[in-house]
Amino acid sequence: MNLSNDTLNVLKNFATINPNIVFKPGQKLKTISESKTILASAEIVEDFPQEFGVYDLNEFLSVLSLIDNPTLEFEDKAVLVQGSGQKIRYFFSESDILTTPQKDIQMPEPELGVNIEEDKLNQIRKAAAVLGHTELAITGNDGVITASVLDTRDSTSNLFEIELDRDNSCKNGFNFVVSIPNLKLLPGDYFVSISSKLISNWTNSNYPVDYFIALEKNSSYDV
Repeated sequence: MNLSNDTLNVLKNFATINPNIVFKPGQKLKTISESKTILASAEIVEDFPQEFGVYDLNEFLSVLSLIDNPTLEFEDKAVLVQGSGQKIRYFFSESDILTTPQKDIQMPEPELGVNIEEDKLNQIRKAAAVLGHTELAITGNDGVITASVLDTRDSTSNLFEIELDRDNSCKNGFNFVVSIPNLKLLPGDYFVSISSKLISNWTNSNYPVDYFIALEKNSSYDV
């Protein structure tokens, strides 16, 4: 088996969410943060033949990078990474000591659905870095949806605001707050579904990967 660049990029992204991972048989990868505030899943082209655990995903990716175009051959307790006359036997970790999603999240009926383009996400991240804020508030007022980078604990803090939609189907007032450090997303445009039950679903428009990200408890929705 050879891993595609797309799959390697997914694994690099998942390593930012959780340093370990359990690969399951089939063509789907999943991970969950230690805090249980982020769950990510991706469809991939490779079909893994068995379950195996990797304790340090970044180390595993570094091992793969030691060999050009490596081939993976799976054994009972290890994977043989080989190519160009070189080989590395990388041993698995016990799956039951690793943090892994135990079940899929059933997304509640969302009150809001909105597109957020990649350039707007980049502007949000840049504003957060410049202003030193860690909160993103997605607010709605009569169908006008805006995203603000702010400090909700300080009403006098500097604020960055960008419009997401001028005529959204959700006309209710709301203020959904997301922790910006939880936005560990692959590059791309996203369709974001948000429920007042404090959960959001970020679906990548360019690649079959999506993220469930918890909202902060100071979020609000006007019924």
